[in-house]
Amino acid sequence: MLRAFTRTWLTTAIGCVILVSLALQGCSTGEPRWNVLLVTFDTTRPDHLGPYGATRASTPTLDRLAAEGFVFEQAFSAAPITAPSHSTMLTGKYPIAHGFRDNGLFVLGEDQLTLPEILREHGYATAAAVGAYPVIAKFGFSQGFDLFDDNLTGHIEDHLGERIAPKERLFFDERRAAQVNEAVLPWLNQTAQAGKPFFVWLHYFDPHQPFEPPAPFDQKYADDLYSGEISYTDQALGRLLAQMERLGVLENTLVVMAADHGEGLGEHGEVTHAVLAYNSTLQVPLIVRPPEVQNPGGRISERVGTVDIAPTILELLGIEVPEQMQGRSLAPLMRGELGEWRQYYAENLSPHMSHGWGKLRVLFDGNYKYIHGPRPELYDLEADPKELSNLIEDDQDQSTRMHEELSLFLKEFASGASVTAPLDAESIRMLQSLGYLQGGASGQTTVSEELEPGGVAPHLHVGLINDMSAAKHLLFAQRYGDAEVYTRKLIAASPDSHSYIEMHLAALVGGGKSEEAWAYLNAPKAIDFKPSESIITGLALARSAQGQEEEAADVLGRFAAAHCSARAYWVLADMPGYAQDAGKRWQALNNALQCDEHFARARIDLAVELARGDRQAEAEAEFRTALQHAPYEPIGWYNFGTFLLAEGRLDEAEGRFARAVELAPQYRKARLALIATAVERGELGLAEERLRGLERDAPNSPEAAAGRALMGQVASP
Repeated sequence: MLRAFTRTWLTTAIGCVILVSLALQGCSTGEPRWNVLLVTFDTTRPDHLGPYGATRASTPTLDRLAAEGFVFEQAFSAAPITAPSHSTMLTGKYPIAHGFRDNGLFVLGEDQLTLPEILREHGYATAAAVGAYPVIAKFGFSQGFDLFDDNLTGHIEDHLGERIAPKERLFFDERRAAQVNEAVLPWLNQTAQAGKPFFVWLHYFDPHQPFEPPAPFDQKYADDLYSGEISYTDQALGRLLAQMERLGVLENTLVVMAADHGEGLGEHGEVTHAVLAYNSTLQVPLIVRPPEVQNPGGRISERVGTVDIAPTILELLGIEVPEQMQGRSLAPLMRGELGEWRQYYAENLSPHMSHGWGKLRVLFDGNYKYIHGPRPELYDLEADPKELSNLIEDDQDQSTRMHEELSLFLKEFASGASVTAPLDAESIRMLQSLGYLQGGASGQTTVSEELEPGGVAPHLHVGLINDMSAAKHLLFAQRYGDAEVYTRKLIAASPDSHSYIEMHLAALVGGGKSEEAWAYLNAPKAIDFKPSESIITGLALARSAQGQEEEAADVLGRFAAAHCSARAYWVLADMPGYAQDAGKRWQALNNALQCDEHFARARIDLAVELARGDRQAEAEAEFRTALQHAPYEPIGWYNFGTFLLAEGRLDEAEGRFARAVELAPQYRKARLALIATAVERGELGLAEERLRGLERDAPNSPEAAAGRALMGQVASP
């Protein structure tokens, strides 16, 4: 069989390369080495970006990078799943070699050589800030980084301190792109001042569902929130690049922007991703902007992949590419050299790992794309770019050849079987409630690198996954009655699914049907279903509001003790019987912090209790610790500001109120506090300006009325 795959890297004995159209510094020139900024947008389709012809989303930052560098028009992910795809980008290997196959179930092994590890060995300072749970340090993504920030406390976005965060148990924990920037900027400022070359990886999760762009993008893109998320993320990247420009390091920085995967948006019936393996979720943007390009704005049409990112960066830096990397450097294409006919591999094993359905393995070869699975598919991408006409039966010679080529590819490039990582009980419960490990599976699973026949085709259940997605979004939007329509369908289809039971209970509790939820929770089930703390706390609050106060406190207290649940103890502290009993409230808050010392909401409430008890020094210490653990918690900044104001420390208080508003622009109490501090200073013009802003955004709010009353008192003789 003729092998159609070739690997090429251009290196010399001393690991330096001379590029013709790219003005790369040579090793012997003594010039400073380039810095590197790798930016990954999660869940971003190229056809929604300006450089790829999109007109709806505004992406001036990416437009600029494209104009100054190179756009790869046919770039593909190795997997339409966040963690496996990022593992490929950081190692230059396909999933069959690095072994990370699905979110939450694997760990990037210490035996894997990563791009930051290589660069650190060559004298680079390395830092990363990530935006979501699938790529936190727990899963091995921190290796090679001097700084790895995965503080995701910003996912709690309700500045009013609501007890139940609606995203919990529906979507992965995340934080906004602006908070990702904040996490790395102090390090970047310090490193730039030291003059040391650096590698920074920023992971922006915002374009991932649920689509909830901040103002003003939520209004500007009310009819297309996905584009709104992308536009907001583009703006965040622009602000980071502007800071790098002010630091004088951008002009010497290689910038690489890519996405981990796309989004179905209804194509082939797939609304989200990680179910099928079509190009709607596999094709990604890839923009490379070296500091110096003689002919910028180049567009490269050859098929490339995210597996090529690490070797490309290394060659552009003049660092030898390790033999174990399976990608190829794209520098020759950027120099205008002709590409070579090349196979490319991708996969989607998430349906198998999460639901027990069939595995989807993909091989691109010339114009053809072959998908091996329970329902094999073959497409001629030149004639059928939307993958609408399956040729598996019509062109059996090509089908047979592609099947054999894929089998050979696996034999050549797979590095043995992948084994899922051991999971703790809490991780299992969380993954089950998010839709992973359906049916209660929790043991280790081995993935063999063979083309198995048979199995359940994920296509048969894409409608079920869409119903689950709809239920999640309706729950997130607090449209509980509408969500219940979908959760009943899900329960009927799979009554033993942890995630479907969890969502159904959430719909019942949110819709005020606590009696039905209570009965359903206690009904016999075929699986050992353990409700999350979100369900238990929500149900306890609902039962308490209906007068069942003792029952609610008893259920919540027993759950908190059995699971050492910080959130449950925290909610218990405000239940009737606790809120009015200082001793019991104090004990509940302390229990919460004994379970999780980083649970900032309990620490903030504890600080408030200390302040009320005239224990000011202790209160201040608790406030500072809480904000250290949760720097993006607006209510913490507001309460600390209130404490400082009571202490007569006006300047410090104003700074805390301003930070609360910066994190949550619609935090009206904090905005009122800023009006009051301006009045206290005698800066009536500033107070009036702040009041006008509040009246513009919330003219009928109690805070606006209070602001007007305050200004009226000042104006009175």
